[in-house]
Amino acid sequence: MLLVDIRTAVRDRITTETILDSRLDRMIATAVREYSRYAPVLCSTVLATVAEQSEYDLAYLNCLQVIECLWWPIGQIFTGLWSGSESVYVLDGPTHYHMPSERVINDINQEAYIKTIQGTWEQRNQTLVVFPEPTTAETTDLEIVYAAEHVLNDDEDGYDTIPDVDLDIIADLSTAAYAQARMTEIALEPDYAEGLQRLTTHFVPGNLRETIKVLRQELIRKYGGSGRAIAR
Repeated sequence: MLLVDIRTAVRDRITTETILDSRLDRMIATAVREYSRYAPVLCSTVLATVAEQSEYDLAYLNCLQVIECLWWPIGQIFTGLWSGSESVYVLDGPTHYHMPSERVINDINQEAYIKTIQGTWEQRNQTLVVFPEPTTAETTDLEIVYAAEHVLNDDEDGYDTIPDVDLDIIADLSTAAYAQARMTEIALEPDYAEGLQRLTTHFVPGNLRETIKVLRQELIRKYGGSGRAIAR
């Protein structure tokens, strides 16, 4: 999604003020952060474990939330489970069984065994904590799937991970960011009266608050919930 298209869509909505590109880009960035809370980018990475280190920094990954972390304290036994390789449970070619239930039972037993040797983890803010703590005798990787914010591309002319179909949503959220700023400004303005002339502003923040809710409705309607992820 190109920045120039977002700016045009926002200016179509805000016609009472001419907004500089620099200020408009800041409002768009605010809108994208709000959008990322509902529709983040799905990313993956691999981190090498360090002996006697259970905490790993996630801040440089632009990580909003870790979705899954796969690692093996006893050493790497499966690799590439999130890199397009076939699942360990996929059969090659047609296979016939006299007792299909045996295959199901074997899968259940295998899954139960894997869970006993697989390491566990938890996220604490921008830190990933793994259990048990890796030792010098262990050589393994942390395969991490996480949700991240959408960011400007290298050319800084757009957000490559946001689909064009959501242009109206981003424009509405950018307009909501503008209305939020205007609401704060107007809330500080007193009502004014001189003779027969009266200027009343105290109703405006409430009207803007309702407008902001309307501008965010399409985002919530489409992506409402704890979060969605878009693969890149």
